Amino acid sequence: MAVDEALARCLEPDQGILRIYRWVRPTLSFGRNQSARDRFDPHAASALGVEFVRRPTGGREVLHDRELTWSLALPLRNPDGLRGTWTRVNRALVAAVRSLGLGDAGSAGPGPAASPDAGACFRLPAEGEVMAGGRKLAGSAQRRVGNALLQHGSLLLAPSCVRIQGLGRPGKAISGQEDAAHLEELLGGPVAFDVVARAVEAALAAEYGGQWSRDDLRRDEEEVAASLQGHYESPEWTWRR
Repeated sequence: MAVDEALARCLEPDQGILRIYRWVRPTLSFGRNQSARDRFDPHAASALGVEFVRRPTGGREVLHDRELTWSLALPLRNPDGLRGTWTRVNRALVAAVRSLGLGDAGSAGPGPAASPDAGACFRLPAEGEVMAGGRKLAGSAQRRVGNALLQHGSLLLAPSCVRIQGLGRPGKAISGQEDAAHLEELLGGPVAFDVVARAVEAALAAEYGGQWSRDDLRRDEEEVAASLQGHYESPEWTWRR
């Protein structure tokens, strides 16, 4: 989370940065503004080998396990704006999963916006998010960071080994993401992380054009990420609401 915010804070005016990664262990991430303190039990998570983190972006809880996470940093003053960027990014993700063999993948239609406390992210699609087989396959969230727009997303590769419901406080009804679509089921077998990562990269490169290159963090990005790490590791941030 610290690196994602640092990439946005250090973004140059004519630059866009795509970062694709996965998680070392199952981790439940909370949206920036959603309630968590009275719903989830950190002790239950510890017993299951699960960690908690709070994202800099909005949205609802996501269980990061057997999935692909991406972040995209773009100049805030780009011609598309926040809504246009949302549309373009999700359009590229639809193209990515179609290239993997999901010909029926498409975008969710209009619907009421879900509140931050409406339950797991993958229960309800937001307008434009990726759908396949009538179910949500990828979720996203945005936030303005300085002069940049940061958009996070998660694309499910396979069912998680952990149930979100097992992380709740006693007596709290917690919704899970077991009913969401995932690539392993839809494609009829496992799909490698690297294959999906290349498809996402290629689709976003085709959508946005320009010159693309792979690189390590710059020194200023490393320094800003290091300065933010303690913030994202702190229980005061993770459990602030």
